[in-house]
Amino acid sequence: MLWVVVAILLGLSFFIWVFLIFSLIKQNRYATLLVDMLQFYLPLNFLALLSLLSSSYLILYIFEWSPPLWIVPLILSFGIILNLILLYLFRRWRNLYKLEVYVNLLEELNQSKYSVKLFKDYNQEIISDKEKIHVFIRHDVDLSLNRLLEIVNLEKERGIFSTLFFRLHSEKYSFEEALPIIQHLHSEGFEIGFHYEVLSQTKGNTEEALNLFSKELNELRQYVPIKVVAHHGDKYSNQKIWEKINKEKLAIWSAYEMKRDIYLTDTGGKDMYRQHGMHLFDKLKEAKAGDVVQILIHADWWY
Repeated sequence: MLWVVVAILLGLSFFIWVFLIFSLIKQNRYATLLVDMLQFYLPLNFLALLSLLSSSYLILYIFEWSPPLWIVPLILSFGIILNLILLYLFRRWRNLYKLEVYVNLLEELNQSKYSVKLFKDYNQEIISDKEKIHVFIRHDVDLSLNRLLEIVNLEKERGIFSTLFFRLHSEKYSFEEALPIIQHLHSEGFEIGFHYEVLSQTKGNTEEALNLFSKELNELRQYVPIKVVAHHGDKYSNQKIWEKINKEKLAIWSAYEMKRDIYLTDTGGKDMYRQHGMHLFDKLKEAKAGDVVQILIHADWWY
């Protein structure tokens, strides 16, 4: 019977650590498909270590405190080393995506040399203005409405407004859940965009996707004005349909059509430092008066 308990405890440790390793490989964001991962990371890590310690104790008990000398130290050493490695990697990732890091970016943008605008304000006159650095912030709202609200509240506190691209078929929120937030944020001065994924919805059927694009765009326009769209990335490559859409008829344009001098994005949740060690946001300091800068932030990464 005790061996069954040992097997369960060892299995629990193994399962937790596999999940945590997967979460780190996927940069924690994809774990939010199951649960908001970050708040449980440390407790789960220590639970896995506790299970390992308990199983080691039981092994000693079963063998009447005289097992082969290498078994328990080997198990404990493995667990402790893995625990420390995961904690180090977790802390390093966490430090890259602290909300304080994003706040520092917003504070930089509050300097007089920058002019932060909505996508609907992008026009030839702005491109021709050489007195300011023109910054357009966009958020692709892929999974978490709560994380988005944290981000936009930080922006609003500093008088900064961004363009928010909402999905109609998110894995973590429904359109009905998002609609009150969409309307509220629009009323506060944020711009709403359409984060389309119609090729995904139609499993790659282009004709059906074109019809669905118009239908969903019009559905969203019943509640807020939509002038700009951006495709949601997945295996169906939703951007492929853009060239077939009647943009003039629908009075729509894509965020990717913006002529920009600098493009900053946290897409993929990768290391926010470039190869030479500069933080991604530090590239903003290379911008010159008259430059157009587009910044894409996924709220799902930020804590």
